[in-house]
Amino acid sequence: MTSMDLITFSQTEQIKQESLTVEAASLYRAFEEVKDGRGKKGRRYPLAFILTLIMLGKMAGQTKIKGIIKWVKERKKDLKMILNWPKDFPSQKAYTHALTHCDSQEIARAIAKVIINARSAKQASDQMNKEDKESNAEEDKLVQIAMDGKTLRGTGAP
Repeated sequence: MTSMDLITFSQTEQIKQESLTVEAASLYRAFEEVKDGRGKKGRRYPLAFILTLIMLGKMAGQTKIKGIIKWVKERKKDLKMILNWPKDFPSQKAYTHALTHCDSQEIARAIAKVIINARSAKQASDQMNKEDKESNAEEDKLVQIAMDGKTLRGTGAP
């Protein structure tokens, strides 16, 4: 049996921790660009689907393939709905076979692309929120005074 370590990136010091929203569909689209090295007979499940499940499991904190499979099984109903997947889910053998027949650098590039897109979307959203806050601050600075005609003519009671 093949022993697999699911760490794609080398261990480095984390400089800045940030929270990003990543949709499963964007992961799937990015993983569709990864070349599938499996033979035609070994393609019961699309590579993009398998890699998406692995990445979702990794983002949920699973580090081993068995943990990812268990995580997927526990969320089978929700994942079928989110990913619009009508069939059953892959076995451990399918995950292992798919991972051994694809390039880890291509996977890393696909993940990086998703992260870059998520960061861009977050920055655009943050910029819009900043502009809205600045606009609201300018509006708050405006002073409104309401006076009736008697007050203006000086005939009104103080």
